[in-house]
Amino acid sequence: MKLKPIFTICTVAGFLAINSSAMAAGDASKGEKLAKKCQACHTLTEGGKNRLGPNLFGILNQPAGKVAGYKYSKAMAASGLIWDPATFSDFVAKPKKVVKRTKMSFAGLKKATQRADLLAYFETLRGANSAKIAVGNAEDGKTVATKHCIVCHSFEKGGKVVFGPNLFDMAGKPAAAIAGFKYSDALKNSGLTWTDNNLVGFLADPEQFLKGTTARFPGLKSAKDKADILAYMKTLK
Repeated sequence: MKLKPIFTICTVAGFLAINSSAMAAGDASKGEKLAKKCQACHTLTEGGKNRLGPNLFGILNQPAGKVAGYKYSKAMAASGLIWDPATFSDFVAKPKKVVKRTKMSFAGLKKATQRADLLAYFETLRGANSAKIAVGNAEDGKTVATKHCIVCHSFEKGGKVVFGPNLFDMAGKPAAAIAGFKYSDALKNSGLTWTDNNLVGFLADPEQFLKGTTARFPGLKSAKDKADILAYMKTLK
């Protein structure tokens, strides 16, 4: 199995940006000034209220249309988008081109430099649980997965659903999306995407991370084990 480089969340965001849209690195301080345009309709603070638009804190790499308590347009709710750097940049360039029937009336930012600056600022809008994750070793992670996970999950492409879903190509994907597995209501309604932080948080203590999950795994205490298994899961493509 060919191992792919494992990156922290911020590095992944940069990688996606370069490969998807050739976006230059932005200036977060300039982006913060540009974000004042957003504050006419949105709050940007952790736990902020929904206004004419939803609260936007921590939306990067999350599914579109999932902020709790906000009534989205049918178009946005059904879009299936993930706010990765490329999608975010395309949307703030021209919202109605990305989601034709969005109710967002923002005209868009024409300059690529402005979009890069705004993206850089939104990268800073992360909560206390979004700390950087250590780089793991994928081979060690395979050993950890074999020891702790293989009882309930398969990992190979097209693998069977066991007590839990097949985990091939799950990293970076929306939660509860593996066909053929009956997920808990808690996971189906979570709106989660399996970002690095969400995966590590779940691996640490599933029931604490997501109340109502049917996963009966007690969790991994070792930070190295969590980083290693994350690294391994990212090779499953």
